[in-house]
Amino acid sequence: MTQHVLEQKLTRQEQQALRNRRTGLAIFQLSWIMTFVCLIIVNFTMRGGSPTWPPEGVTVGKIIPTLMTLALIGSSVFIRRGTKALKADNIAGFTTNWRYGLALGGLFAVVMAIEFIRAPGSGQFLNVYRLMIGFHHVHAMAIGYYLIRVYQNGRRGVYSATDFWPVEGGTSLWDFVTVAWVLFYVVLYII
Repeated sequence: MTQHVLEQKLTRQEQQALRNRRTGLAIFQLSWIMTFVCLIIVNFTMRGGSPTWPPEGVTVGKIIPTLMTLALIGSSVFIRRGTKALKADNIAGFTTNWRYGLALGGLFAVVMAIEFIRAPGSGQFLNVYRLMIGFHHVHAMAIGYYLIRVYQNGRRGVYSATDFWPVEGGTSLWDFVTVAWVLFYVVLYII
């Protein structure tokens, strides 16, 4: 079913409540976007004041972060597929896809925590590198915990094709985590 058809099944009051929740989430995410953009600006400002970035003698590995970025993108794809399955009243499809999404997201979180600990360099480079990875990691862990709770509730049959806001909200938050990381990945490892 399309989003529009699903919303037509809701009462007028339920439709308004859903719009209000979506608007609130959008405002919340805009505030996060500003924080993530500020961290990117801090990175670029420190780079501009440094003769070389990363400093001479510091090598930043790209293979593991690239693989973990792909894992996080895959996680987001599975979470989104699970949400579509739920909206089609396919609970088994929802739980299966969310399980895969959570597994890939968990792998990302564990490996990037190790990357945080093993971060190369010292001084300003190390500080901004760890700040960006750590800030993202905290957000990923908090939203990951929320996704686990949604998954547990979904397995118990709490959600349906017409009662799905916690799932939709979680999906939107996880997509945000993915997009924010892709931006950080580009800034930290590509540029």
